[in-house]
Amino acid sequence: MGYFYVYLAIVLFSSIEVVSKFIGSYVDPLNLWLFRLLFAIPTLLPFVRFSKLKNLSRKDWINLIWIGIVPVGIGMSLYHFALANAPANEMAIIFSANPIFVLLFSKLFFKEKFPLRVYIGMVLGFAGLTVTSYSSGFKGGIYVFVMIVACALFAILTVFGRSITQNSSSAIFNFMTFVIAVPVVLIEMVFFKVPIEISSKALPYLAYIGIVTTGIAYLFFFKGISKIGASLGSMAFFVKPWIASLLAFMILSEELSTQLIAGGVLMASSLIIAYWPSKNR
Repeated sequence: MGYFYVYLAIVLFSSIEVVSKFIGSYVDPLNLWLFRLLFAIPTLLPFVRFSKLKNLSRKDWINLIWIGIVPVGIGMSLYHFALANAPANEMAIIFSANPIFVLLFSKLFFKEKFPLRVYIGMVLGFAGLTVTSYSSGFKGGIYVFVMIVACALFAILTVFGRSITQNSSSAIFNFMTFVIAVPVVLIEMVFFKVPIEISSKALPYLAYIGIVTTGIAYLFFFKGISKIGASLGSMAFFVKPWIASLLAFMILSEELSTQLIAGGVLMASSLIIAYWPSKNR
């Protein structure tokens, strides 16, 4: 069931870049992230059981606060900044390197051990990303680096979020980090002199990415990784650029190249190998 939640979340995540392109020309990146949060918070509220907050240790609370400030508040602001200034499919490809960072941080911070097949799957997944990246030509410039930083911060969110979610719930973790992130984004807007404003024609799109791809998708994603682990769960991101590019092909009429299809095959192979049941599973 954990895999179902994770992949459902990835499918929803994959539409963010495409939908954002519809409103990117008249919605500032910080306003976009702010309103995503403002739509997501009430979406999560019915699922939150505040009584579970008592299960959090002092360490959990400290992690919850800095995760809300840095990976969620700052990291996702960087994500939207890069996405607004570079091709959608290219940024989706870079962000989908997330499993590499998750594997690294899992070993670095939590000393996790993985079977050989997971490493083989990671290599194949990275190869799939490389092949897919070749098809886009990478025209993002400095925004490539910005998206890599955002990707690394999301990996930190994934790794540390799993333990907090296990001690409480996916709804509580996402609700609290989103609430903490709101004032962070507002401070960023004051610093960069960005007014809070939104076009009425952008509201339907904002409602979708706020309620569906943020509130519901984050709820599913962290519920899934709490069951199957951060590293295996994050490997689902290897299919994200393929799904995003397929959506871009169907909705935005972007090219669906041979390299993209080949990359998708490599990514699928990486997941089959990494998820292949061992004797004790």
